[in-house]
Amino acid sequence: MKANPGGEIATQDVVGRNRFIERLWETLEQQSIVLVSERRMGKSCVIKKMRAENSGKHLAFYADLEGLETPIDFAERVFRDVYQHLSTLQRAASRAEALLSRLAGAEIANVGKFPQAAAPHWRDLLEATIADLAEHHNRPVIFFWDELPLMLQKIKSNSGETAAMGILDVLRSLRQTYSGLRMVYAGSIGLHHVLSVLREAGHMNDATNDMRTIELPPLHENDAQFLAGELIQGEQLKCADVPATAEALARETDCIPFYIHHVVAAMRDRGTSASESLAREIVSEFLVHPQDPWHFNHYRNRLEEYYGKDRVPVVLYLLDELAVDAAVPFDVLFGQLGAHLGREHGETARQILDGDREQLRRLLELLQGDHYVVRQPEGGAYRFRFPLIRRWWRLHRSLP
Repeated sequence: MKANPGGEIATQDVVGRNRFIERLWETLEQQSIVLVSERRMGKSCVIKKMRAENSGKHLAFYADLEGLETPIDFAERVFRDVYQHLSTLQRAASRAEALLSRLAGAEIANVGKFPQAAAPHWRDLLEATIADLAEHHNRPVIFFWDELPLMLQKIKSNSGETAAMGILDVLRSLRQTYSGLRMVYAGSIGLHHVLSVLREAGHMNDATNDMRTIELPPLHENDAQFLAGELIQGEQLKCADVPATAEALARETDCIPFYIHHVVAAMRDRGTSASESLAREIVSEFLVHPQDPWHFNHYRNRLEEYYGKDRVPVVLYLLDELAVDAAVPFDVLFGQLGAHLGREHGETARQILDGDREQLRRLLELLQGDHYVVRQPEGGAYRFRFPLIRRWWRLHRSLP
């Protein structure tokens, strides 16, 4: 196996996810899934592997929705995916095609893209497409939708909160209408952020309460070490102690496959050897690399977008405190906030300084949802989720 840092991982090279994938299949027997994790954990690899290795029991679709920006874009993508699975006879009876033909004034075969007149009818087209699929296929149907939250964010920006909420509402309605229909939502942006913005805009319905949220964790230590060892040997690197080097590499990268691939690729680029000390050296160098090839700056740059400028000073304080101290109780965070922030830092800071503890709880909940921090089961203290990101944050913020 060759190191492939940031590239498309072949399904046969996805390591350590078989049991997790079995769990997803078992869950899909009963309900749809929101698949969450920190970026670079391998969500796309998992759902692509599931679709590629589908036994045939399910009719499985996969789509990367990142480039879609309007509801009609989404309806068109679903239609195109479904349409290719319908026979000529089934297409002739297609409800969606009949509607498009009326809107376009021509046969759909002569329409390269949905006509502009179709845009207001995206919901009808989406519902008709799924109805066509349900009528002509008796196998359970699964849609694996990657970057769905990012698509919703773009729809919100381009068409408003009501349009974004409308997508989620109609998908929930379709799940309730067709018992054999399943959906898997995944993406680099947490769906909880999109839902939070929609709730703030007055859309209080929970369009995912029938779905199960499952988190994709880092690799198990044994699997991370196996991956590291396979890559070291696949790159034909000289190594006096492969197990010890693989163990160090897994530990230094928090068992995250993206970083494991990067470290072995860096070893290969430097020569023909691999060792524990070299693994530690490479990780330390990439934490302060001026070009940021591991994209650590994303953890800082996304704060304004995720939390809003008003909340950023408080978020920075929280992450700074948790980066310096191993674990901090809520009361300590709340009590020390005033010593670090003044009222000039925004409305959220003023509310917390005036004793609004719920504002702080809400921010900590969001930080947990974004995998920055985790709450310890005993005592309830908060700490950074990933030691590697904590190391980078301390260096980036020049903390002791």
